[in-house]
Amino acid sequence: MSIDQTGTPEPNDPALIPISKRSLFTPSADVAVEQHSATPYVSRTAYGTAIVEGRLTSPSARVPEIITQRCGGITVKGHTLKSFAYTTDAVIIRNTNANAILAVYPFTGEPVITQALLTVAQMPLFVGVGGGTTTGPRVAELAMVAEMQGAAGVVINAPAPAETIETTMSMIDIPVIATVTEDDEVTECKIIAGAAIINVAAGARTAQVVSSIREHHPEIPILASGGGSEERILATIDAGADAITWTPPSAQQMQSQMMAKYRGEA
Repeated sequence: MSIDQTGTPEPNDPALIPISKRSLFTPSADVAVEQHSATPYVSRTAYGTAIVEGRLTSPSARVPEIITQRCGGITVKGHTLKSFAYTTDAVIIRNTNANAILAVYPFTGEPVITQALLTVAQMPLFVGVGGGTTTGPRVAELAMVAEMQGAAGVVINAPAPAETIETTMSMIDIPVIATVTEDDEVTECKIIAGAAIINVAAGARTAQVVSSIREHHPEIPILASGGGSEERILATIDAGADAITWTPPSAQQMQSQMMAKYRGEA
């Protein structure tokens, strides 16, 4: 018999257990519940750009504004790309506002990984196809598959010789990004071989290397790592970089910060 039913209990009826009328999903005073408005957030920047954000959109994983304001950009298939998020984190890829994704990882390239990242990416994806761990014909073969899957371009790592750049360029119709660490003869050969974009990843010397390449190659599109501060990003842009690679925080770092806030530690 239910506790809400009326009537006289029978002698053999089991004892009734009182149940609270409050739903298990009813928030109490001791439970913090996020409240969301019913309409999207709409605003306008000082430059006149209208911004529409979803009700649950997170402001995290956003590119530093200095990149958008100061970079000239690299136009690929009609899309001007100023910021490249250097990540393979599917959650970050889905939620960042970077113009493009630079998906390079320290394992041999696999089409299934490219496909997974393309599934969540809302912007052009440039995927690594080798040059370090992966060498030889497999680099060009992975590039061909990446093009068929829908990648916007491929990235070949610094150790790859100019011949790999040339072979890959002859087999695909999407841009080949050649990563370099110095302005030397090897970089010169990669430019001559037909690399569409030079990606400078020289650590603390990035701005210096960018400046050197730009001095004798004023026309070549240059993508470069921006470092961890606005000062270094600005120095790299002023040195001649057309676009900047930016490393966003990982989903684990962001989750850790969120949990610290929930615990009242931040």
